[in-house]
Amino acid sequence: MPVIFEGFPRVVEREKLRAGRWFVAAEGVRPLVCFSTDEGGEGGERLILTFGSTRPETLDFAVTPLRELAGPLATLEHDVLFAPGLAGHSPQLTAPVRRPFRPGTLLRLRNGDLGLGFAGPTGGLVAVSFATGARAEGYDLVFDRWTLSLRRGASELLVGAFRPI
Repeated sequence: MPVIFEGFPRVVEREKLRAGRWFVAAEGVRPLVCFSTDEGGEGGERLILTFGSTRPETLDFAVTPLRELAGPLATLEHDVLFAPGLAGHSPQLTAPVRRPFRPGTLLRLRNGDLGLGFAGPTGGLVAVSFATGARAEGYDLVFDRWTLSLRRGASELLVGAFRPI
């Protein structure tokens, strides 16, 4: 019987990790889906957005320096899907008004990319593009509640839903 590997994860070297890259890290037994940004400096000081689930269907979002991620890092061999609103519910439609975002907010950037807002190293709010990992200057829409899923082929796995505290 032949054995076929489809999208087998590869170990990522920390020194060669560039901005805009999705990868998986381990925090104890649970995996973290991670995104590398160009914020925070070079090497181990670079800020990483982490998405994990400690409670059923609830997503925990955090920002951490690369040096604080324990264990080996591996490539993510899935499509990452963000959806405004909560699973099973339609997104809340609000009038498009200019308002500040909270940390962990999903953003549609002015250039059409999807991004995320978080508190930067100096304490100010930063919006980062998921396309490049670079800081974005403007945004059009703000989604406080959103879900994260991983898709591979025809199967899709809901990682969790983010709700601001």
